[in-house]
Amino acid sequence: MKTKLLFFCGIIFLLLGWNTKDGILFFFFAIHLLTLAIGVVASRYDQKRHPVLTLDTLTKADSSKS
Repeated sequence: MKTKLLFFCGIIFLLLGWNTKDGILFFFFAIHLLTLAIGVVASRYDQKRHPVLTLDTLTKADSSKS
């Protein structure tokens, strides 16, 4: 849902930038939101690709040998 919201807001800002006389700020926000959407998609893909690794705990070292 977050990705769709970022993507559609980016498209809306892109259209606003094209339809206004001085749309540089709208273009900035469009690019910013679209790159955030790409980052969220890449992050979710990376999390699915590499599952969380479980670490085995080490046994306590025998301190009586010192």
